[in-house]
Amino acid sequence: MRKTLKNARTHFTGVAEASLKTAQNILACDAYRKAKHIMGYLAFGNELSVDYVLSQALSEGKQVFVPHMISENEFVPARLAEFGSFKFDSYGIRCVPSPVIIIDSKIIDLVLVPALACDKNGNRMGMGAGCYDRFLPQVNATKIGVVWEALLLEELPRDIWDVPLDFVACENGIIKISQQTGGNNFEME
Repeated sequence: MRKTLKNARTHFTGVAEASLKTAQNILACDAYRKAKHIMGYLAFGNELSVDYVLSQALSEGKQVFVPHMISENEFVPARLAEFGSFKFDSYGIRCVPSPVIIIDSKIIDLVLVPALACDKNGNRMGMGAGCYDRFLPQVNATKIGVVWEALLLEELPRDIWDVPLDFVACENGIIKISQQTGGNNFEME
């Protein structure tokens, strides 16, 4: 399933436009407005980018963090002090330049989670390395999955270690996942 979804995403066009619309939806949501410490990511390939969100957060005086890879399947949150001066890590992903300032993940109050696919129960499918499966249990933060609307599915397989999302952001809005009803309440905000 992951291979099929990855292949489908490589053929999507309009990444910049879809990323901007998604970013605008995130910036307009209450979870973003209330957050002071935001964990984002630096997109690659046909992932929806949250660069605009991170740049805006920095301009508003919020603290921003992005993954700093410490192995092929684990990262720690690194402070992003300014937007634009990146290097590429050994995996070909943009990252913060040295010196890298690592922070305690417990201060994060909003995490923007890249997703290959999400479902209407708040489950996500990543790229397969398990990085976010290891990271998300460490934070007590609002979790917003970021996904192409075309890859927002009815249901995805779920493993016992999967941490459900609180919201899903796509080009056409923010979707709140209600955990009180087992994730079955799926509504646009």
